[in-house]
Amino acid sequence: MKIKKSLAAILFKQNKPLEIKTIEFPNKLEIGQVLVKLHYSGICGSQLGEIKGVKGPDPYLPHLMGHEGCATVLEIGPGVNTVFPGDLVVLHWKKGQGIESNPPKYKIQGANLNAGWITTFNEYAIISENR
Repeated sequence: MKIKKSLAAILFKQNKPLEIKTIEFPNKLEIGQVLVKLHYSGICGSQLGEIKGVKGPDPYLPHLMGHEGCATVLEIGPGVNTVFPGDLVVLHWKKGQGIESNPPKYKIQGANLNAGWITTFNEYAIISENR
């Protein structure tokens, strides 16, 4: 994979500011995964609620965030056939066409870092094709 590391805004603790840290990428894309370079990201009310802990304790901390954004496709994993390198794409949490991949396996300082099928508070991200 072309990208090995990226800066990302990470939620480590609820009711605390996100922290900008370097995250590590897996060595290769899995089935249905797409590597993108983020250009813009939105922030939605559910993300603000997640930071504030409105639904109670978050069992997935630390984790990456971001539910919508705009990006350019850099690489595609096995089975991906709805987007191609160079495509400009709109990213969203709602399922679209294509494969629903496993969430990416990011690390921070060698430890696992939780992420869903889409994260947009990063410079680069691995996104599920159907997002």
